[in-house]
Amino acid sequence: MRRFVVGAIALEVALLIVGLTWIGPLSRARSAEGPNEPRAAASYRTYGRGSGEVVEVRLDAVETVQEIAPGVRYHAWTFGGTAPGPVIRVREGDTVRFTITNRSSLSLSHSIDFHAAQTPWDVNYQPVPPGETLTFDWVARFPGVFMYHCGVPPVLHHIANGMYGAIIVEPKEGLAPAREYVLVSSEFYPGERAVRGVYEGDPARMESVDPAYVVFNGRANRYVDAPLVARPNELIRLWVMNAGPTLTTAFHVIGAVFDHVYPDGNPTNRLNGIQTWNVPPGGGAMFELRIPDPGKYPFVTHSFAYTGLGAVGMIEVSRDAPSAPTSYPTMASPFDGGLTPVEGTVPTGGGAATSPAPSPTPATEPAGGSEGAVELHASITGFTPPSLHVPGPQVRIALVNDDPMPHDLTIDELGVKVAVDPGATATVRFRADPGTYTFYCSIPGHREAGMEGTLVVGAAH
Repeated sequence: MRRFVVGAIALEVALLIVGLTWIGPLSRARSAEGPNEPRAAASYRTYGRGSGEVVEVRLDAVETVQEIAPGVRYHAWTFGGTAPGPVIRVREGDTVRFTITNRSSLSLSHSIDFHAAQTPWDVNYQPVPPGETLTFDWVARFPGVFMYHCGVPPVLHHIANGMYGAIIVEPKEGLAPAREYVLVSSEFYPGERAVRGVYEGDPARMESVDPAYVVFNGRANRYVDAPLVARPNELIRLWVMNAGPTLTTAFHVIGAVFDHVYPDGNPTNRLNGIQTWNVPPGGGAMFELRIPDPGKYPFVTHSFAYTGLGAVGMIEVSRDAPSAPTSYPTMASPFDGGLTPVEGTVPTGGGAATSPAPSPTPATEPAGGSEGAVELHASITGFTPPSLHVPGPQVRIALVNDDPMPHDLTIDELGVKVAVDPGATATVRFRADPGTYTFYCSIPGHREAGMEGTLVVGAAH
C-alpha cells in the first residue's frame, strides 16, 4: 500500500513538472501580446504597429464622365478618375500612408472612409475642401476585402455618384496561388434626361432605391462580351465588394458551386460548399472555386429584380486561357478586375493664359517654316472641331476648356501632352511631320465619353 501511495505521489509530481514546462512558455507568449489578446485568437488579425512596411497610396477626388451602359455617359464623382476607384492591395501589417487631394471642379468637399482601417473618424475622415490635401497613416491589421468611400453628407449621394472602391488586405501568411479578380457591385441612378449628352445622378431615385443600373465594376454587363477567363480545375479567387449604396448582392455563379466562401475575406471565416452568398452594402467576401469543365459560367446577383439591370458577367473556362498572373499591382484598374497597374492621381492644368511645354519638344517660337495656328475647344462631349488641319511643320494649338472639370490634349505619336484647368486656355507648340495623328483627352473616362479627334499635318489625304 505504501509503495502505491509513493508511486502515485511521484506520478503527480512528474505531471506537475511537465504541466509547468508547457504553461510557462504559453503564459509568457500571452503576456507578450498583452491582456485579452490570446495567441489562439490572434490568427484573424495583427496587433500593434504591424510590420513597419510602408505603402504609399494617393487618390485624387475628381469628377469625370464614364460610360455606365452602352451609350449612357454619366457624370461621376470619383477617386482617381474611375467609378469604382482603383483597386488597392496591401499586406496585413503594412502601414498605409494615405493622401487624398480634392480636385473637385464642382466646389464639393470630399473625404475618405477605409472600412479596413482603425483610425479616429473625427481626425482623418473629415471633409477635405476643394484644392486641399490630407495625409495620414493607418495600419492594416485585418486581412480581407474592404470598401473605401467618401463619407461627406449626404453619403448616399457621394457613393451613388461613384465615390467608392475596394481595398484588398492580403493575409501576412499569404494565400495559395490562384487566378484572382476583384468585383465591385454598385448601383447607378441617372436622371431621366441627359444634358449635353451626359446624365447626372438623381437624388430622388437614390432615396427611393430606384436604380437604372446595377453593375459590376462600373458598367452594366461589363464582362458578358469580354469574359473573365480561367482554366479547367484552376483555383479561382474572387474578391467581391458591394459598394451599394443600398442593395444587397446575392452573389452566385451559374453552373458552379463555391468550394469556400470567406465573409469579409478573412481567411479564418471559412465556409464550405456554398451556392449563393449575400454581400451587404459596405461588405465583402472572398469566393474560391474550381470549375472542372470548359465552357461559359455567368455570375450574377441572384436578386433577380436587379439582375436584368446589368448585374451579369461571365467566366469563360478554356484550356487555352493564358496563365494566371503571379502577382497583382498595389494600385490597379477596376475595369479589368484589378490586373493592370494605374495611378490614383489625375493630371492637372497649368491655369489660365499658360503655355505648358509638351515632351520632348519645348513650347518655343518655331525655328523656321510655316506655323499652323488653330483653336480647339474641349468639353466632355468631345473636341470642337473634331478634326484639325494645319500646313505644318510647326503647329500651335490653343486649347480652350469649356467645362467645369479639367481636360488635357494628348498626342502619343508626337509626345504631346498639355493639361488645362476648368474654364482656362493653354497653348502648346510643337513640330510634326506630314501625316495624320490622333489626339484625345487622357483623363480616365474622357476618351470613352467622346473626347477624341484627328490632326492632319500637311496636305489632306
